[in-house]
Amino acid sequence: MSIKPTVALVLPIKIAQQMFTEGEMTLLKVHAEVVGPIMPEDPGFGAAVREAQVVLGGWGTPKFDDALLKQFPELRLLAYSAGSVKTTVTDSFYERGLKVTTSASANAVPVAEFTVAMMQALLKQVFWLAPAFARGGRGAIMDRMSHVRELSNLEVGLVGASRIGHEVVRLLKSYASLHVKMYDPYLSDEQAKEMGVSLSTLEEVCACEVVSIHAPNIPETRHMFNARTLALLPDHGILINTSRGALIDEQALVDEVMRRPLYVLLDVTDPEPPASDSKLRTLENVILTPHIAGAMNQARLEMGKLAIEEAIRFLVGQPLRYEVTKDMLATQA
Repeated sequence: MSIKPTVALVLPIKIAQQMFTEGEMTLLKVHAEVVGPIMPEDPGFGAAVREAQVVLGGWGTPKFDDALLKQFPELRLLAYSAGSVKTTVTDSFYERGLKVTTSASANAVPVAEFTVAMMQALLKQVFWLAPAFARGGRGAIMDRMSHVRELSNLEVGLVGASRIGHEVVRLLKSYASLHVKMYDPYLSDEQAKEMGVSLSTLEEVCACEVVSIHAPNIPETRHMFNARTLALLPDHGILINTSRGALIDEQALVDEVMRRPLYVLLDVTDPEPPASDSKLRTLENVILTPHIAGAMNQARLEMGKLAIEEAIRFLVGQPLRYEVTKDMLATQA
């Protein structure tokens, strides 16, 4: 009888319970001995993970630096059940020839759905009409009513042809008479054509009635939305950020929103949450949500399922579907 390889769940037990169903774990155990969930501070950690060829990680998984890697002499794969692996893998990880996969593709769906829903809500002025109507009846809402629009016959600008950006484009195809412009310096004309979008400059995207950000937080994107680019947004334009807060110069955004009518939804800020005295908390036309666009409950199980599928593919010798190479980190979230 052949000895099964070992898969270690290295993440907090509460996170593991959110990510992996009993059924998915049963399937994994057909192919491997499973240990954990266990963390480095737990008694017996080193002995438990010494034979692990695969680690199932996620939110809360520690960084695989030299010290942690020494406890995993047999490690070959980290199947990450969350999104960005940047806070978890290191140069040493890649130098050992190890592989890592991400479940970001499963997270793209809820983020994209949230994004399109917020486009609708902001265009319909829901966040302002609902409380005004509750307080004072129809007379209190007439000014806002004049700015209500539909997600139709508009230009929508997207920044970042990421997994989420692709999914937003797919969802928008069901809406009538939308012209979608995409800014991404790594997107070719042919790829844009395949997506069904117009490859555009950042300035052209910022001039759209609706703008949504789906780019990674890398040095090149920090404060890409600044005083110059924010000034290009049209009056009564909509700006949505579900990516990373650092992509927006928040002081410049505050200044612009105080200057003229813009409608902004920020699911992410820099820092996160905003400082207690941040003007973002008090501006009427800025809606703050607590980083809820991504997987929260049901969708987390989809992310966990994808990570387990990748682990099984690796164990049975099939190619990985969602590997993240070292070179990819420079342009990914």
